[in-house]
Amino acid sequence: MCRILGITNFNYSGHRAIVERFCGLARNGVVMAGDPPGHEDGWGLAFYREGRLVVHKSGASLLAEVDKVSRILSAAQNSPMMILHLRKSAWENTSCTRHAHPFHHDNTVFFHNGVVYDYQGLIPAITFPGLSADARDTEVFFYHVMSSNARDLGQSFLDTAILIRQKHKYSALNCLFSNGAKLFAYRDYAKEPDYYSLYKAFAGNSCFLSSEPLDKSLRWEMMDQQEFLVIDL
Repeated sequence: MCRILGITNFNYSGHRAIVERFCGLARNGVVMAGDPPGHEDGWGLAFYREGRLVVHKSGASLLAEVDKVSRILSAAQNSPMMILHLRKSAWENTSCTRHAHPFHHDNTVFFHNGVVYDYQGLIPAITFPGLSADARDTEVFFYHVMSSNARDLGQSFLDTAILIRQKHKYSALNCLFSNGAKLFAYRDYAKEPDYYSLYKAFAGNSCFLSSEPLDKSLRWEMMDQQEFLVIDL
Protein backbone atom coordinates (compact mmCIF):
# COMPACT_ATOMS: atom_id res chain seq x y z
CA MET A 1 0.00 0.00 0.00
CA CYS A 2 2.15 2.80 -1.30
CA ARG A 3 2.59 5.76 -3.65
CA ILE A 4 4.91 5.62 -6.66
CA LEU A 5 6.41 8.21 -9.02
CA GLY A 6 8.44 7.46 -12.15
CA ILE A 7 9.91 9.95 -14.62
CA THR A 8 11.88 9.19 -17.78
CA ASN A 9 14.54 11.57 -19.08
CA PHE A 10 14.70 12.91 -15.55
CA ASN A 11 16.13 16.37 -14.99
CA TYR A 12 16.09 17.64 -11.42
CA SER A 13 15.93 21.31 -12.35
CA GLY A 14 12.95 20.76 -14.62
CA HIS A 15 11.17 18.16 -12.51
CA ARG A 16 11.87 19.44 -9.01
CA ALA A 17 8.35 20.78 -8.45
CA ILE A 18 6.73 17.45 -9.33
CA VAL A 19 9.12 15.60 -7.02
CA GLU A 20 8.29 18.00 -4.19
CA ARG A 21 4.56 17.55 -4.71
CA PHE A 22 5.02 13.79 -4.67
CA CYS A 23 6.96 13.98 -1.41
CA GLY A 24 3.93 15.72 0.08
CA LEU A 25 1.90 12.55 -0.51
CA ALA A 26 3.75 11.05 2.45
CA ARG A 27 1.40 13.22 4.54
CA ASN A 28 -1.72 13.67 2.42
CA GLY A 29 -1.74 10.97 -0.25
CA VAL A 30 -4.90 8.97 -0.87
CA VAL A 31 -5.40 6.03 1.50
CA MET A 32 -7.88 3.17 1.48
CA ALA A 33 -11.23 3.59 3.22
CA GLY A 34 -10.80 3.29 6.96
CA ASP A 35 -6.99 3.57 6.92
CA PRO A 36 -5.14 6.26 8.87
CA PRO A 37 -3.54 9.02 6.79
CA GLY A 38 0.06 8.99 5.69
CA HIS A 39 2.55 6.92 3.75
CA GLU A 40 5.39 7.17 6.24
CA ASP A 41 6.76 3.62 6.62
CA GLY A 42 9.90 4.23 4.59
CA TRP A 43 10.90 5.47 1.16
CA GLY A 44 13.09 4.42 -1.73
CA LEU A 45 14.72 6.11 -4.69
CA ALA A 46 16.39 4.73 -7.81
CA PHE A 47 18.03 6.21 -10.90
CA TYR A 48 20.86 5.44 -13.30
CA ARG A 49 24.20 7.22 -13.43
CA GLU A 50 26.56 6.43 -16.30
CA GLY A 51 24.54 3.29 -16.98
CA ARG A 52 24.73 1.93 -13.44
CA LEU A 53 21.84 1.65 -11.00
CA VAL A 54 21.92 3.88 -7.92
CA VAL A 55 19.55 3.06 -5.03
CA HIS A 56 18.84 4.91 -1.81
CA LYS A 57 16.24 3.83 0.72
CA SER A 58 15.23 4.39 4.31
CA GLY A 59 12.84 3.06 6.91
CA ALA A 60 12.07 6.57 8.13
CA SER A 61 9.24 8.81 7.04
CA LEU A 62 10.13 10.83 3.97
CA LEU A 63 8.65 13.85 5.76
CA ALA A 64 11.74 13.79 7.98
CA GLU A 65 14.16 13.25 5.08
CA VAL A 66 12.93 15.39 2.21
CA ASP A 67 16.16 17.38 2.31
CA LYS A 68 18.17 14.18 1.90
CA VAL A 69 16.21 13.22 -1.23
CA SER A 70 16.62 16.74 -2.60
CA ARG A 71 20.39 16.62 -2.08
CA ILE A 72 20.68 13.22 -3.77
CA LEU A 73 18.66 14.28 -6.83
CA SER A 74 20.28 17.69 -7.04
CA ALA A 75 23.70 16.04 -7.15
CA ALA A 76 22.52 13.52 -9.75
CA GLN A 77 20.85 16.21 -11.91
CA ASN A 78 20.01 13.96 -14.87
CA SER A 79 19.12 10.31 -15.40
CA PRO A 80 17.39 8.23 -18.08
CA MET A 81 14.77 7.55 -15.41
CA MET A 82 14.02 8.15 -11.75
CA ILE A 83 11.58 6.28 -9.49
CA LEU A 84 10.55 7.40 -5.99
CA HIS A 85 8.41 5.28 -3.63
CA LEU A 86 6.52 6.04 -0.42
CA ARG A 87 5.69 3.00 1.69
CA LYS A 88 2.57 2.34 3.74
CA SER A 89 3.28 -1.07 5.22
CA ALA A 90 0.77 -3.90 5.21
CA TRP A 91 2.98 -5.97 7.50
CA GLU A 92 3.63 -5.37 11.22
CA ASN A 93 7.13 -4.50 12.42
CA THR A 94 8.58 -3.99 8.94
CA SER A 95 8.98 -0.20 8.88
CA CYS A 96 12.73 -0.33 8.35
CA THR A 97 15.28 0.17 5.59
CA ARG A 98 15.50 -3.58 5.07
CA HIS A 99 11.88 -3.78 3.91
CA ALA A 100 11.67 -0.44 2.14
CA HIS A 101 11.27 -0.56 -1.63
CA PRO A 102 12.94 -0.99 -4.07
CA PHE A 103 14.38 -4.46 -4.31
CA HIS A 104 17.15 -4.78 -6.84
CA HIS A 105 19.92 -6.86 -8.34
CA ASP A 106 22.67 -5.55 -10.60
CA ASN A 107 20.87 -3.08 -12.91
CA THR A 108 17.33 -4.36 -12.32
CA VAL A 109 15.14 -2.48 -9.83
CA PHE A 110 11.58 -3.22 -8.70
CA PHE A 111 8.88 -1.16 -6.93
CA HIS A 112 5.36 -2.33 -6.02
CA ASN A 113 2.08 -0.84 -4.76
CA GLY A 114 -0.27 -3.47 -3.41
CA VAL A 115 -0.26 -6.62 -1.31
CA VAL A 116 0.11 -10.27 -2.27
CA TYR A 117 -1.50 -11.80 0.80
CA ASP A 118 -0.44 -15.42 0.28
CA TYR A 119 3.01 -14.67 -1.10
CA GLN A 120 4.48 -17.69 0.69
CA GLY A 121 3.01 -19.86 -2.05
CA LEU A 122 5.38 -18.27 -4.57
CA ILE A 123 8.53 -19.19 -2.67
CA PRO A 124 8.96 -22.87 -3.74
CA ALA A 125 9.38 -21.82 -7.39
CA ILE A 126 12.09 -19.25 -6.64
CA THR A 127 15.51 -20.34 -7.89
CA PHE A 128 17.24 -16.97 -8.03
CA PRO A 129 19.68 -16.83 -5.10
CA GLY A 130 19.54 -14.38 -2.23
CA LEU A 131 15.96 -14.39 -0.93
CA SER A 132 16.01 -13.56 2.78
CA ALA A 133 14.14 -15.63 5.34
CA ASP A 134 12.17 -12.58 6.51
CA ALA A 135 11.12 -11.54 2.98
CA ARG A 136 7.61 -10.17 2.54
CA ASP A 137 5.40 -10.05 -0.53
CA THR A 138 7.17 -7.53 -2.76
CA GLU A 139 10.60 -9.06 -2.25
CA VAL A 140 9.18 -12.52 -3.00
CA PHE A 141 7.40 -11.08 -6.06
CA PHE A 142 10.72 -9.67 -7.32
CA TYR A 143 12.66 -12.89 -6.76
CA HIS A 144 9.97 -14.90 -8.51
CA VAL A 145 10.28 -12.59 -11.54
CA MET A 146 14.07 -12.92 -11.46
CA SER A 147 13.77 -16.72 -11.35
CA SER A 148 12.00 -16.84 -14.70
CA ASN A 149 13.55 -18.35 -17.82
CA ALA A 150 11.58 -16.00 -20.08
CA ARG A 151 13.35 -14.18 -22.88
CA ASP A 152 13.23 -10.74 -21.27
CA LEU A 153 12.37 -8.90 -18.06
CA GLY A 154 8.98 -7.74 -19.29
CA GLN A 155 7.83 -11.27 -20.11
CA SER A 156 9.27 -12.58 -16.85
CA PHE A 157 7.18 -10.04 -14.96
CA LEU A 158 4.02 -10.81 -16.90
CA ASP A 159 4.44 -14.54 -16.29
CA THR A 160 4.59 -13.93 -12.54
CA ALA A 161 1.71 -11.44 -12.62
CA ILE A 162 -0.49 -13.92 -14.49
CA LEU A 163 0.36 -16.63 -11.97
CA ILE A 164 -0.53 -14.37 -9.05
CA ARG A 165 -3.72 -13.26 -10.73
CA GLN A 166 -4.84 -16.84 -11.37
CA LYS A 167 -3.71 -18.64 -8.22
CA HIS A 168 -3.13 -16.13 -5.43
CA LYS A 169 -4.96 -13.50 -3.41
CA TYR A 170 -3.84 -9.91 -3.87
CA SER A 171 -5.04 -6.33 -3.58
CA ALA A 172 -2.99 -4.90 -6.45
CA LEU A 173 0.07 -5.60 -8.58
CA ASN A 174 0.85 -2.02 -9.55
CA CYS A 175 4.56 -1.94 -10.36
CA LEU A 176 7.29 0.24 -11.80
CA PHE A 177 10.54 -1.52 -12.65
CA SER A 178 13.55 -1.14 -14.90
CA ASN A 179 16.66 -2.86 -16.21
CA GLY A 180 18.37 0.35 -17.34
CA ALA A 181 17.32 -0.08 -20.95
CA LYS A 182 13.54 0.12 -20.44
CA LEU A 183 11.09 1.39 -17.85
CA PHE A 184 8.09 -0.89 -17.28
CA ALA A 185 4.77 0.08 -15.68
CA TYR A 186 1.84 -2.19 -14.85
CA ARG A 187 -1.53 -1.62 -13.22
CA ASP A 188 -3.67 -4.47 -11.89
CA TYR A 189 -6.08 -4.22 -8.95
CA ALA A 190 -8.46 -6.64 -7.25
CA LYS A 191 -10.08 -4.03 -5.00
CA GLU A 192 -10.37 -0.25 -4.45
CA PRO A 193 -9.46 1.03 -7.93
CA ASP A 194 -9.60 4.63 -6.71
CA TYR A 195 -6.76 3.88 -4.33
CA TYR A 196 -4.77 1.46 -6.49
CA SER A 197 -4.48 4.03 -9.23
CA LEU A 198 -1.62 4.61 -11.65
CA TYR A 199 -1.64 7.61 -13.98
CA LYS A 200 0.49 8.38 -17.00
CA ALA A 201 1.31 11.71 -18.65
CA PHE A 202 3.71 12.90 -21.32
CA ALA A 203 5.48 16.22 -21.73
CA GLY A 204 8.52 17.08 -23.80
CA ASN A 205 10.64 13.95 -23.98
CA SER A 206 9.53 12.62 -20.58
CA CYS A 207 6.90 10.16 -19.44
CA PHE A 208 5.44 10.63 -15.96
CA LEU A 209 3.90 7.74 -14.01
CA SER A 210 2.30 8.46 -10.66
CA SER A 211 -0.18 7.02 -8.19
CA GLU A 212 -1.82 10.47 -8.17
CA PRO A 213 -1.81 13.45 -10.57
CA LEU A 214 0.85 15.94 -9.48
CA ASP A 215 0.78 18.82 -11.98
CA LYS A 216 -2.42 20.36 -13.38
CA SER A 217 -0.56 21.52 -16.48
CA LEU A 218 -0.08 17.88 -17.55
CA ARG A 219 -2.79 15.71 -19.09
CA TRP A 220 -2.93 12.74 -16.72
CA GLU A 221 -4.61 9.57 -17.96
CA MET A 222 -5.48 6.64 -15.71
CA MET A 223 -3.84 3.41 -16.86
CA ASP A 224 -6.33 0.68 -17.68
CA GLN A 225 -6.76 -2.51 -15.72
CA GLN A 226 -3.88 -4.87 -16.62
CA GLU A 227 -2.27 -2.24 -18.85
CA PHE A 228 1.44 -2.89 -19.35
CA LEU A 229 3.57 0.02 -20.52
CA VAL A 230 7.14 -0.35 -21.85
CA ILE A 231 9.25 2.76 -22.41
CA ASP A 232 12.70 2.74 -24.01
CA LEU A 233 15.28 4.71 -22.04
